[in-house]
Amino acid sequence: MHLPPFAALIAWIPLAALLFGRFPVRIAILANFFLGWAILPGAPYVPTTADFPYWILGICLPSTYFLTKATAVGLSALAGMLLFHRRDWRRWLPARTDLPVLLWSSAPLLATHAHWSLLARGSSSAVYQLLAWAVPWILGRIYFSDRASLILFAKSCVFAGLCYVPVCLFEWISGPQIYHFLYGYQPYRLVGADRYFGYRPVGLLEDGNQLGIWMATASLLAISLAFYLLALKVWRIPMTWAAIVLTISTLLCQSVGSIVLLICLFPLVLLRQRLFMRVVLGAAVVGIAAFVVFLVVPHPSLRAIAASSTFVRHIAGIFQEIGRHSFVWRLARDESHLAIAMQHPWLGSGEWNWWRTGDARPWSLWLLVFGMYGLFGVMALGSMFLLPLTRFARSPKLKGEAISRYLFRALAAAILMSAFDALLNGDFILVYLIAMGGMAAWRHSPQSSTVPLTPESVPDPHRRQEPSSPHGAVKSSPARLPQLNSTVHQ
Repeated sequence: MHLPPFAALIAWIPLAALLFGRFPVRIAILANFFLGWAILPGAPYVPTTADFPYWILGICLPSTYFLTKATAVGLSALAGMLLFHRRDWRRWLPARTDLPVLLWSSAPLLATHAHWSLLARGSSSAVYQLLAWAVPWILGRIYFSDRASLILFAKSCVFAGLCYVPVCLFEWISGPQIYHFLYGYQPYRLVGADRYFGYRPVGLLEDGNQLGIWMATASLLAISLAFYLLALKVWRIPMTWAAIVLTISTLLCQSVGSIVLLICLFPLVLLRQRLFMRVVLGAAVVGIAAFVVFLVVPHPSLRAIAASSTFVRHIAGIFQEIGRHSFVWRLARDESHLAIAMQHPWLGSGEWNWWRTGDARPWSLWLLVFGMYGLFGVMALGSMFLLPLTRFARSPKLKGEAISRYLFRALAAAILMSAFDALLNGDFILVYLIAMGGMAAWRHSPQSSTVPLTPESVPDPHRRQEPSSPHGAVKSSPARLPQLNSTVHQ
């Protein structure tokens, strides 16, 4: 007897909303999003006998299902804020840092220009993206736009990864069984499950690739926190040991893409500030720009290049021999759908299944967005990844603040990991939008000293607190803040 996924998602909304009345607001936000993403079913999937149900999209994009894990945690956060923190919501003032996520949320409505009959679907998709994307972004901008709160986010990400270590070990031995035992059908549970050693775990996430990114991001942040002594412990576990355990677990997940990204991105956190910014921003801008050029500029077919090049055929043969033929398969699927996506290049088709006349579907999140919302959607999505990096790079508050620079390097590398993973995978862990929204609002946040970091810097709890920052970042009183002075240094 399985737990009905629809009932689990519905029940989560009021239960998680109560967290906002029981715990400090930052703890409630993190618990709602991390715990919800870790244990809830993806969606009330309709079972199918197909071994590879490629038509089921990741829940980060609107498609067949409106009630998903992404919208459930967004709704519970909204309910909790309205019930227990209405004053903070009234203090929120729209800022320029919200522009990327608002443009992204409006993309479904703009895409209905192709067929006005899609207006109802476009409206539903816009609400979906507001709940799934805008809610965590705005909460991050309000509550996680200072140094101590972002360290708390990083430690929560590490703790979430540690909680999944037993899941990874169990499913590495037995295969991906937990989701099926709890909720029943999961479309990509067995896709790519057989690995070099044992099985690739999935847990309660969408697929093995997403779990790989979940663990790799936690590993990257744990290594950075331990290396720069930003946090010595996470829930009484020494950060060094947490980093070791998470790194081993990431390797056991056997998701090649996440392992390669972890290896490539960690050296960036060791670079000097100026060199780091040049490398990170250059890689992000060049990567997104190269993808856009790949979409709109005519180029020879990759298959034609492979047919005429001995070197390319040799590389493809290596991928086949090591069992990584999925990489070549994904590139071929994306290329085969470019002509369909180019039928509506500027604002997209407005349909989530725009690829239905082609072979299977594209696998890149960026290409899926291009087909749905055109170049407008790609630019809006790209700006959400780029704004946190550029805002930190231009922030004068980073000058002379070593802790803030180290923290930024770790979080920026984590953001790039998800951005580059989306080039080959069609999903994104929306919990990370909390940090992205907070990083984007760094210049508009109160000084880091508003959140106590050391016992000497704890303000007088009887002193009257200012109602809000001039740009919408809430200055919570010490009584409402979690014990960040101990959280950061333990």
